[in-house]
Amino acid sequence: MLIAIWATMLLWAPDLYASDNRLRKSCHQLIVSGHIDYPPFNYTEHETFRGASIDLIRLIARKIGVRVEIRNVGPWIRAVKNLTDGDIDLLVAIYKTPEREARYLYTLPYAEDPIVMFTMADAAFDFSDWYDLVGKVGVTTRGDSWGADFDQFIERHLTMMRVNTTDQMIDMIARKRANYGVQGLYTLQRSELRASLGTDITISNTPIKSEKMYMAFSRLSPCRNLIDKVNAAITDFEKDKTIARLISNYVHRNGS
Repeated sequence: MLIAIWATMLLWAPDLYASDNRLRKSCHQLIVSGHIDYPPFNYTEHETFRGASIDLIRLIARKIGVRVEIRNVGPWIRAVKNLTDGDIDLLVAIYKTPEREARYLYTLPYAEDPIVMFTMADAAFDFSDWYDLVGKVGVTTRGDSWGADFDQFIERHLTMMRVNTTDQMIDMIARKRANYGVQGLYTLQRSELRASLGTDITISNTPIKSEKMYMAFSRLSPCRNLIDKVNAAITDFEKDKTIARLISNYVHRNGS
Protein backbone atom coordinates (compact mmCIF):
# COMPACT_ATOMS: atom_id res chain seq x y z
CA MET A 1 0.00 0.00 0.00
CA LEU A 2 2.76 2.45 0.95
CA ILE A 3 4.66 1.56 -2.22
CA ALA A 4 1.57 2.31 -4.33
CA ILE A 5 1.06 5.69 -2.64
CA TRP A 6 4.74 6.58 -3.09
CA ALA A 7 4.61 5.63 -6.79
CA THR A 8 1.52 7.80 -7.26
CA MET A 9 3.27 10.73 -5.58
CA LEU A 10 6.25 10.32 -7.91
CA LEU A 11 4.01 10.28 -10.97
CA TRP A 12 2.31 13.50 -9.88
CA ALA A 13 5.40 15.26 -8.50
CA PRO A 14 6.07 18.46 -10.49
CA ASP A 15 9.40 19.13 -12.13
CA LEU A 16 11.53 21.48 -10.03
CA TYR A 17 11.35 24.28 -12.62
CA ALA A 18 8.60 23.27 -15.05
CA SER A 19 5.81 25.01 -13.11
CA ASP A 20 7.62 28.35 -12.91
CA ASN A 21 5.73 29.89 -15.82
CA ARG A 22 2.34 28.86 -14.42
CA LEU A 23 3.14 30.20 -10.95
CA ARG A 24 4.75 33.49 -12.01
CA LYS A 25 2.11 35.99 -13.10
CA SER A 26 4.39 39.02 -12.80
CA CYS A 27 8.07 39.71 -13.32
CA HIS A 28 9.53 39.63 -9.80
CA GLN A 29 12.88 38.48 -11.17
CA LEU A 30 14.40 37.72 -14.56
CA ILE A 31 15.30 34.03 -14.92
CA VAL A 32 18.02 33.60 -17.54
CA SER A 33 20.17 30.83 -18.92
CA GLY A 34 22.59 30.13 -21.74
CA HIS A 35 24.85 27.68 -23.51
CA ILE A 36 27.07 25.71 -21.14
CA ASP A 37 29.99 25.59 -23.62
CA TYR A 38 30.07 28.70 -25.79
CA PRO A 39 32.76 31.10 -24.57
CA PRO A 40 33.45 33.96 -24.51
CA PHE A 41 29.69 34.57 -24.36
CA ASN A 42 28.57 31.90 -21.88
CA TYR A 43 30.04 28.73 -20.44
CA THR A 44 30.17 26.90 -17.12
CA GLU A 45 32.92 26.30 -14.58
CA HIS A 46 31.95 23.85 -11.83
CA GLU A 47 28.28 24.19 -12.88
CA THR A 48 28.40 28.00 -12.50
CA PHE A 49 27.88 30.27 -15.50
CA ARG A 50 30.65 32.60 -16.65
CA GLY A 51 31.11 34.76 -19.74
CA ALA A 52 30.65 38.16 -21.35
CA SER A 53 26.90 37.67 -21.88
CA ILE A 54 26.42 36.61 -18.27
CA ASP A 55 28.24 39.69 -17.01
CA LEU A 56 26.29 41.83 -19.47
CA ILE A 57 22.85 40.66 -18.32
CA ARG A 58 23.86 41.31 -14.71
CA LEU A 59 24.84 44.87 -15.66
CA ILE A 60 21.60 45.33 -17.60
CA ALA A 61 19.49 43.99 -14.72
CA ARG A 62 21.19 46.38 -12.32
CA LYS A 63 20.67 49.29 -14.71
CA ILE A 64 16.95 48.66 -15.26
CA GLY A 65 16.26 47.70 -11.64
CA VAL A 66 15.27 44.04 -11.84
CA ARG A 67 16.56 41.02 -9.92
CA VAL A 68 18.20 38.34 -12.03
CA GLU A 69 18.67 34.60 -11.48
CA ILE A 70 21.27 32.85 -13.63
CA ARG A 71 20.00 29.29 -13.98
CA ASN A 72 21.97 26.33 -15.34
CA VAL A 73 19.32 24.11 -16.93
CA GLY A 74 21.81 21.80 -18.67
CA PRO A 75 22.55 21.24 -22.38
CA TRP A 76 21.69 23.83 -25.00
CA ILE A 77 18.77 21.83 -26.43
CA ARG A 78 17.14 21.85 -22.98
CA ALA A 79 17.84 25.56 -22.52
CA VAL A 80 16.11 26.36 -25.83
CA LYS A 81 13.12 24.17 -24.88
CA ASN A 82 12.91 25.92 -21.50
CA LEU A 83 12.74 29.26 -23.31
CA THR A 84 10.07 27.98 -25.71
CA ASP A 85 7.97 26.66 -22.82
CA GLY A 86 8.40 29.83 -20.75
CA ASP A 87 10.20 28.06 -17.91
CA ILE A 88 12.98 30.64 -18.23
CA ASP A 89 12.57 34.25 -19.33
CA LEU A 90 15.67 34.89 -21.37
CA LEU A 91 18.60 33.29 -23.18
CA VAL A 92 21.61 35.58 -23.08
CA ALA A 93 23.33 34.57 -26.33
CA ILE A 94 21.45 33.17 -29.31
CA TYR A 95 21.40 33.54 -33.09
CA LYS A 96 18.28 34.69 -34.91
CA THR A 97 16.49 32.36 -37.33
CA PRO A 98 12.99 32.68 -38.86
CA GLU A 99 11.79 29.65 -36.90
CA ARG A 100 13.06 31.10 -33.63
CA GLU A 101 11.63 34.55 -34.36
CA ALA A 102 8.16 33.03 -34.30
CA ARG A 103 8.79 31.77 -30.76
CA TYR A 104 10.95 34.43 -29.13
CA LEU A 105 11.27 38.20 -28.80
CA TYR A 106 14.77 39.26 -29.80
CA THR A 107 16.71 42.15 -28.36
CA LEU A 108 18.99 44.32 -30.43
CA PRO A 109 22.18 42.49 -31.49
CA TYR A 110 25.16 43.20 -29.26
CA ALA A 111 28.06 41.27 -30.83
CA GLU A 112 29.42 39.57 -33.94
CA ASP A 113 30.38 35.90 -33.76
CA PRO A 114 32.66 34.56 -36.54
CA ILE A 115 32.01 30.92 -37.46
CA VAL A 116 34.90 28.88 -38.82
CA MET A 117 35.80 25.51 -40.31
CA PHE A 118 38.73 23.61 -38.81
CA THR A 119 40.62 20.39 -39.57
CA MET A 120 43.65 18.46 -38.44
CA ALA A 121 46.70 20.04 -40.08
CA ASP A 122 47.72 16.76 -41.71
CA ALA A 123 44.31 16.46 -43.36
CA ALA A 124 43.71 20.11 -44.32
CA PHE A 125 41.95 20.94 -47.57
CA ASP A 126 41.28 24.11 -49.53
CA PHE A 127 38.22 26.00 -48.35
CA SER A 128 36.85 29.09 -50.06
CA ASP A 129 33.08 28.50 -50.01
CA TRP A 130 30.51 26.14 -48.56
CA TYR A 131 30.54 23.79 -51.56
CA ASP A 132 34.11 22.79 -50.67
CA LEU A 133 32.57 20.87 -47.75
CA VAL A 134 30.33 18.72 -49.96
CA GLY A 135 31.33 15.04 -49.98
CA LYS A 136 33.17 15.29 -46.66
CA VAL A 137 32.02 14.35 -43.16
CA GLY A 138 31.60 17.26 -40.77
CA VAL A 139 30.89 17.52 -37.07
CA THR A 140 29.39 20.31 -34.97
CA THR A 141 27.66 20.75 -31.64
CA ARG A 142 24.21 19.37 -30.98
CA GLY A 143 21.34 21.87 -30.94
CA ASP A 144 23.34 24.79 -32.32
CA SER A 145 22.13 26.86 -35.24
CA TRP A 146 24.61 28.56 -37.55
CA GLY A 147 22.06 30.89 -39.11
CA ALA A 148 19.13 29.96 -41.35
CA ASP A 149 21.13 30.00 -44.59
CA PHE A 150 23.95 27.70 -43.46
CA ASP A 151 21.53 25.47 -41.51
CA GLN A 152 19.60 24.92 -44.75
CA PHE A 153 22.83 24.25 -46.65
CA ILE A 154 23.79 21.61 -44.08
CA GLU A 155 20.37 19.98 -44.39
CA ARG A 156 20.44 19.91 -48.19
CA HIS A 157 24.08 19.29 -49.09
CA LEU A 158 26.28 18.18 -46.19
CA THR A 159 26.90 15.14 -44.02
CA MET A 160 27.05 16.56 -40.50
CA MET A 161 27.34 14.68 -37.21
CA ARG A 162 26.41 16.24 -33.86
CA VAL A 163 28.10 15.93 -30.47
CA ASN A 164 27.72 17.73 -27.16
CA THR A 165 30.97 19.69 -26.79
CA THR A 166 33.76 21.30 -28.77
CA ASP A 167 36.32 18.92 -27.27
CA GLN A 168 34.26 15.96 -28.49
CA MET A 169 34.28 17.49 -31.98
CA ILE A 170 38.06 17.81 -31.93
CA ASP A 171 38.43 14.26 -30.65
CA MET A 172 36.32 12.91 -33.54
CA ILE A 173 38.42 14.81 -36.08
CA ALA A 174 41.67 13.69 -34.46
CA ARG A 175 40.44 10.09 -34.65
CA LYS A 176 39.59 10.56 -38.35
CA ARG A 177 35.90 9.94 -37.75
CA ALA A 178 35.17 13.35 -39.30
CA ASN A 179 37.03 15.49 -41.83
CA TYR A 180 36.23 18.91 -40.39
CA GLY A 181 34.38 20.76 -37.66
CA VAL A 182 32.18 23.86 -37.60
CA GLN A 183 32.32 26.09 -34.54
CA GLY A 184 32.42 29.67 -33.38
CA LEU A 185 35.98 30.98 -33.56
CA TYR A 186 36.11 32.20 -29.97
CA THR A 187 34.71 28.93 -28.61
CA LEU A 188 37.20 26.91 -30.62
CA GLN A 189 40.09 29.04 -29.43
CA ARG A 190 39.07 28.48 -25.81
CA SER A 191 39.03 24.68 -26.06
CA GLU A 192 41.60 23.03 -23.78
CA LEU A 193 41.95 20.11 -26.19
CA ARG A 194 42.60 22.46 -29.11
CA ALA A 195 45.23 24.25 -27.01
CA SER A 196 46.94 20.96 -26.20
CA LEU A 197 47.08 20.01 -29.89
CA GLY A 198 48.51 23.41 -30.88
CA THR A 199 49.54 23.56 -34.52
CA ASP A 200 48.08 20.10 -35.18
CA ILE A 201 44.77 21.90 -35.79
CA THR A 202 44.26 24.29 -38.71
CA ILE A 203 41.52 26.92 -38.67
CA SER A 204 40.30 28.15 -42.07
CA ASN A 205 41.40 31.64 -43.07
CA THR A 206 38.02 32.08 -44.75
CA PRO A 207 35.21 32.06 -42.16
CA ILE A 208 32.07 30.15 -42.97
CA LYS A 209 30.13 33.28 -42.02
CA SER A 210 29.63 35.70 -39.17
CA GLU A 211 26.45 35.80 -37.10
CA LYS A 212 25.04 38.53 -34.89
CA MET A 213 24.53 37.61 -31.26
CA TYR A 214 21.27 38.48 -29.53
CA MET A 215 19.41 37.93 -26.30
CA ALA A 216 15.90 36.51 -26.61
CA PHE A 217 12.82 36.57 -24.38
CA SER A 218 10.25 33.80 -24.27
CA ARG A 219 6.91 35.00 -25.65
CA LEU A 220 5.39 33.32 -22.56
CA SER A 221 7.59 35.20 -20.10
CA PRO A 222 5.97 37.61 -17.64
CA CYS A 223 9.15 39.69 -18.10
CA ARG A 224 8.84 40.08 -21.88
CA ASN A 225 7.71 43.71 -21.55
CA LEU A 226 11.19 44.57 -20.29
CA ILE A 227 12.57 44.24 -23.82
CA ASP A 228 12.55 47.98 -24.55
CA LYS A 229 14.48 48.70 -21.34
CA VAL A 230 16.95 45.91 -22.13
CA ASN A 231 17.45 47.31 -25.64
CA ALA A 232 18.10 50.79 -24.26
CA ALA A 233 20.69 49.36 -21.85
CA ILE A 234 22.37 47.40 -24.67
CA THR A 235 22.62 50.62 -26.69
CA ASP A 236 24.19 52.45 -23.75
CA PHE A 237 26.69 49.67 -23.06
CA GLU A 238 27.65 49.56 -26.75
CA LYS A 239 28.26 53.32 -26.84
CA ASP A 240 30.54 53.32 -23.81
CA LYS A 241 32.40 50.19 -25.07
CA THR A 242 31.39 48.10 -22.05
CA ILE A 243 30.29 45.17 -24.25
CA ALA A 244 33.49 45.26 -26.30
CA ARG A 245 35.56 45.23 -23.09
CA LEU A 246 33.61 42.30 -21.64
CA ILE A 247 34.08 40.20 -24.77
CA SER A 248 37.76 41.11 -25.06
CA ASN A 249 38.37 40.20 -21.42
CA TYR A 250 36.86 36.73 -21.83
CA VAL A 251 38.50 36.09 -25.19
CA HIS A 252 41.93 36.71 -23.68
CA ARG A 253 41.03 34.92 -20.45
CA ASN A 254 40.19 31.82 -22.46
CA GLY A 255 43.50 31.73 -24.21
CA SER A 256 42.98 33.14 -27.70
